[in-house]
Amino acid sequence: LSVLRSLAEKVDHLIVGGGIANTLLAASGIDVGRSRMEPDWLDFCESLLAGKFGGASIPLPTDVVVADNLEADVRGTIKLTRDLVGEDMIFDIGPKTTAEYSGHLGVAGTILWNGPLGVFEHPEFAHGTRHLAKAIAASRAFSVAGGGDTLAALEQFGVAESVSYIST
Repeated sequence: LSVLRSLAEKVDHLIVGGGIANTLLAASGIDVGRSRMEPDWLDFCESLLAGKFGGASIPLPTDVVVADNLEADVRGTIKLTRDLVGEDMIFDIGPKTTAEYSGHLGVAGTILWNGPLGVFEHPEFAHGTRHLAKAIAASRAFSVAGGGDTLAALEQFGVAESVSYIST
């Protein structure tokens, strides 16, 4: 999360998913239920969302895919973030958020990608990461991807060769 402070001064958009998005959602007043998040960073996230570290737009997920466990046969449910309840666990971004994020990527000049948007290893929760990986691969932007999970996602979705630079 602390790297976002520096990036907020330098980028037009900070697109987030996973635990970072959950923490930002919680800082914006959304009940993220039992989702992974960082409660010690809520004050920082409130400041980030308020623009205290720069003018980057930070679009937050408006819909997500939730379930109550990660077992092999679990089925996810798409919910609006405003409709989340205490027992929900967010495991992916939803289709509306995926489309919004893909739109930002389609007009970007440079893309830095570190981290999947959800639990992409589980087929039920791979949609967001798969679609954003393909949007990055299709983009004319100079793209940099790094981090073990990010590289695993690029390989899983067959788009690694379309990323400009991969950092291990």
